[in-house]
Formats: sequence, structure tokens, C-alpha cells
Amino acid sequence: MESGGDTPTMDLELLTGTITRGEDEIYWELARDADAGVSDSRPVVVLSHGAGGSHAVWYQQVPEIGQRYRVVTWDSQGFGNSTNNRPLDASNAANDLAKVLDHLDIGSAHLVGQSMGGWYISAFLQRYEERVLSLTYANTVGALWTDDLRKAVEEFGGAGGLRGKRDLPLVGGHVALWPGTAAQDLAQAFLYQALGSFHSPPLEQLGEVLAFEINHSDFDDLDIPVLFITGEHDQIFPARMIHDSADRVRGSQFVEITDAGHSPYFEQPAAWNAALLKFLSGIDDDQND
Repeated sequence: MESGGDTPTMDLELLTGTITRGEDEIYWELARDADAGVSDSRPVVVLSHGAGGSHAVWYQQVPEIGQRYRVVTWDSQGFGNSTNNRPLDASNAANDLAKVLDHLDIGSAHLVGQSMGGWYISAFLQRYEERVLSLTYANTVGALWTDDLRKAVEEFGGAGGLRGKRDLPLVGGHVALWPGTAAQDLAQAFLYQALGSFHSPPLEQLGEVLAFEINHSDFDDLDIPVLFITGEHDQIFPARMIHDSADRVRGSQFVEITDAGHSPYFEQPAAWNAALLKFLSGIDDDQND
């Protein structure tokens, strides 16, 4: 395949499947070098979606990140193609992801968590620290609460949360998007709405996920690189509060993407991908020194 004019790119193959955990089927996808196949030994990046999302939201990331890394996307319990027959919580999600990686014979990975997915990668860190190469918290508290973030989430929930009644356009309007996104590209914003229409996520159970917590100081003795990416106009977790949280994690990096809301990976994919790849490239360079 070709992208970016005449720039040659790697041919990728996409593997799909499910693993069984308890009463649930958890869906996964793996993008790898088509020529190398099972011999593709490049590092792995795992992309974990947010509430209302699924593996499909990463369609602007997989082709580009897949040029340098193997990429795993998955549907957490109750989302996308995965079933929902157990209590929804971060511990279950961490164990689900571990079993997905076991099934794919992946020992360790770079973990990326968007919004709700941030709680899941934090839970994975707590249980499987030795399998974590790095952590990227994308527009998420990620269980790293501050007083300001708790207040912001309470106010957001008081307004109805993701299903609240707000003054949004019927086409292209979404609380997880900066309003300017629809103004700049209405079709793209409408696609965001459409991607969430293929399932009915268990948003009423999110309280169980948010109850999971870790402390900023938990990272003090870990030799694991951490990146925080957020959007300038995030209405759910304001950027300045995420920056404050990031400052409490020793050695972490912070990137704020302009002209984006709660979903810059979707709204500004070029900038988001560049920020993630720069972070990962720095880790690769350190390991090769």
C-alpha cells in the first residue's frame, strides 16, 4: 500500500479473533508486517479505547503506527464485538488484556489508554508491571486522581455525563469533540458519531471502573516511561488539570494538542500520531545506546 504521495510503506496484514475469559468473549486485532508474518518481532503497541469507542476508532493510528510497530487493538468487555456478562471493572479489563497478549505470544508492550482505557492500562501496570514497556495516558485521569479532576468529573456527571443534554448539533455534535471539529470537517465529526452507533456500551457501569485508583507516587520507583497527551479543549478532563497530574509523575512527558477536544487521536490524528511516535522513538533510542 502507499500513503503520503510516493513514500513507500510496509504492507500490513490484519489478524482478528477472540479469547474467552469467564463468560465473555473479548475481541482483538493484530496488525503486523505482511512479509514477516509470524516472524515479525518488532515491539508491540496496544491501543485501548475509551467509553463508547471500540477497536475501530483507531483507524487513523493503525496504518501509521504499524509501519514501525506491531499494533494490537481490542474491544474491552461490553464494547464493540466483546460481550458483557461480568462486572465491569478495571481489574477484569487488565486480566482480559493479559490473556489477549498471552494468546498472541506477546510478552511485553507499550500501552496506550484513551479516556476509560487509561484506567485499564493503570490496572494492567499494577498487576503486570514486568510486561509494560511504556504508558501513554491519552485524555484520561487514568486512575491518577487530583482534587481538581474529581471536581471536574463530578460536574461533568452532574450535567449528565456522556449522555447529558447539551447544546450540540444533531449532526457532528459530540461532547468528546471540540465544537470546532464539526465546523472544520462535518463529515469527519459525523463519522465519530457513527462509530459509536454500532453497539450499546454499558456506560451506566462506568462508576465501577472509575473507582479504581493508583497514586502518582507509585511511579517513583518504576523505570517505565510515561507520556500524557491531551486536547486543548477537552470538556471532560480539562487540559490544565491533566498537566497538573502529569507534573506529579516523576519524569513524565506532557503534550497538549491544539484545536482538539477529548479525542485528538481522531480530531488531529497527524499531531497525535507524531507525538506518540516521537515518545516511542525516544525509548527505542535509549535502549539502543
